[in-house]
Amino acid sequence: MSSSRSAIVTVAYGHSTEHLDYTFSSFSINPGVPLHALILGRALPKRRLEGITYHLIEPVPDFSHPLREVYFRRIELLDQLDVDYALVVDSYDVLCLQPLPPFPSILAGADVAAAVEHMGSRYILGQGYTANFLNGGVFFWNVPGSRDIRREIVERGRSHFRRKADDQNCINEVIQTTHFNRLRILPCQYNYRAYLNRKQSGWPTVNHLDGVLIYHNAPCIDEAKRIVGQTKDRHALAPLPADPRPLTDAEMFWRAVDQCRVPETLRESLLFRLQSAVLRQRWFHFLLRRLWPVFVRCKIDRWLLKRLPIG
Repeated sequence: MSSSRSAIVTVAYGHSTEHLDYTFSSFSINPGVPLHALILGRALPKRRLEGITYHLIEPVPDFSHPLREVYFRRIELLDQLDVDYALVVDSYDVLCLQPLPPFPSILAGADVAAAVEHMGSRYILGQGYTANFLNGGVFFWNVPGSRDIRREIVERGRSHFRRKADDQNCINEVIQTTHFNRLRILPCQYNYRAYLNRKQSGWPTVNHLDGVLIYHNAPCIDEAKRIVGQTKDRHALAPLPADPRPLTDAEMFWRAVDQCRVPETLRESLLFRLQSAVLRQRWFHFLLRRLWPVFVRCKIDRWLLKRLPIG
């Protein structure tokens, strides 16, 4: 792929700025498409990689937390780059496994293109519900064409804090409610979220990454990096065994029963569902507000925050 008006962009702060070769530099396999790293901080990282253009960005207090600032400002900072099309990715857990098609062909006339999160059926404000909840870690933008969409998303995030990882809520509320006709939903191969050779309750597990262009799963990045360059552009689809004749009613029944043994539908883990159910209870909110100062004094508040499903 070659286009001087396209770019691959990440926004980073802290630890990841010194280690952009962990995943971000993998996008250098796309010839002619420059890599831009926008660094939130007071100075550029001491370790800067060849092939990446670094930009120092002054932090702002608008978003309450540096990570939340990264999530939202990567949407608006695109306007500082002289490009027409941009792929924006997380800085430390998104790996490019195959060269990408030209960005205009990926967008195919749309102003924004993205893949659905591995659990795509969600309630959202505005539209009320979507089966296509977009994951924010990999987004293709028509930069001038999407300016109004991106402005609405950032203004929504700047105006009200809900959680640190609130960008996906704002993105989906704005796009799915108001601008759905300007969205192209991409196949999951452009933002593949499955666990590789590892089981995790509530998540899909696969044993290969054939066909995957962009892999996005932090706990399995090291595993995925071991097979970089070995994946095929398509996985071979095995044929189904042919039935020798039309099946009887009894045979169809038992065949259908056998299919129930094959996993088809993903469900959130039992622990996640239990935690979410408890967090919805008024009595728990009442109790937690009174106990939280004690947790802070005992220095177990951060431990709890890491284990609650609140983003």
